[in-house]
Amino acid sequence: MLRRIGRRGASAVEFALVAPVLLLLLAGTYDAANAIQLSLRLERAARAGAQYALADPGNATAIRDVVIQAWPELTVAEVSVACGCGAAAAACGTACPPGVSRTVTVTAERSLSPLLLQDFSKGSGHAVVRLR
Repeated sequence: MLRRIGRRGASAVEFALVAPVLLLLLAGTYDAANAIQLSLRLERAARAGAQYALADPGNATAIRDVVIQAWPELTVAEVSVACGCGAAAAACGTACPPGVSRTVTVTAERSLSPLLLQDFSKGSGHAVVRLR
């Protein structure tokens, strides 16, 4: 009987040593999964804005609105639209010189409150569309 009580105590000590490590792993996994899910949603919303940019590339405000409509909870996010001719930045309504492709880059970012991993404090999604 005395021997059995000692084993129960050893199990409790082992659990007390392993439990914090397991909780840290669980919190880290939660942060990583939450950041990945946020980035996927932001990527999908940015893609919706890029698809709209194919039809109306000069209207940056409408592109932002489409991104926000694609994910209504995104209202607290930053949505930026950058237009360019090749590698150079240009206004969204301007035409590029012949032979240079026109691009529209849509970026959606949103802050995140991680439990443990501060590297996952911001999620972002990007989409680039090349126009003719």
